[in-house]
Amino acid sequence: MSSRARAFLGALLLLLAGCGGDSPTELQGPPRPLPARFQLLGTASAVEADGTSISCNFELIFELTGNPRESPGVLEYDGAGGGGLTRTIFDATGRGISLQPDAYAAVVVRSLAPNRIEITTPISVNSESRFWRELSHLEGTFDSPQDVATGSWNCAPFDISSGGYMDTKYTARGSWTLLPVR
Repeated sequence: MSSRARAFLGALLLLLAGCGGDSPTELQGPPRPLPARFQLLGTASAVEADGTSISCNFELIFELTGNPRESPGVLEYDGAGGGGLTRTIFDATGRGISLQPDAYAAVVVRSLAPNRIEITTPISVNSESRFWRELSHLEGTFDSPQDVATGSWNCAPFDISSGGYMDTKYTARGSWTLLPVR
C-alpha cells in the first residue's frame, strides 16, 4: 500500500472513530421544551361501503405541571388534560347515535428530540373501549418553529351495545393539531 493510501486510510479511520461516540440523539439536537398549556384539536370522518357515516372530533386542553424529567433526547412532563369529544354514527337511512363524553385524566407528555411529541393517558391504556384505547397514546411532529404539532389518530368504536345504542363496528382515521395556549 502506498504512503498516500495509508495516510488516507488513517485519516478516514480517525474521522470514523471521532463520529463513533455521538448518539443519534446528540446529532439531532435537544428535545423541544413544551408550553405549560396547550390545546389539542382533532377530527376524523369516514363513509363505509354500506353508507354508514362516522364523524368524530375532540377539543382537549392540557396543563403540564412542574419541571420535566430529563434523559438523553427526552423531556418528560406530568400533567392533566380534559375536554369534550364527539363520535357520531349514522346508517344509510340517517338513523344513528351521537356520543359526546367529557373527559379528564392525568397524562404523561414526552418531547422527543428533535421534533416529536407523545401524549399518553395511562388510565385509558387498558380500557375495554377501543375509543379510549386509541386516544390513550398520541404521537405527532412539530411542523414549524412555533409550538404547533400535528399527528394522526383513529376514532374507534366505544364498543357499546345496550339499550338500543350500538357502536361496535367502524373506525374513522383523522388528524389532530396541537396549539399552545398563552
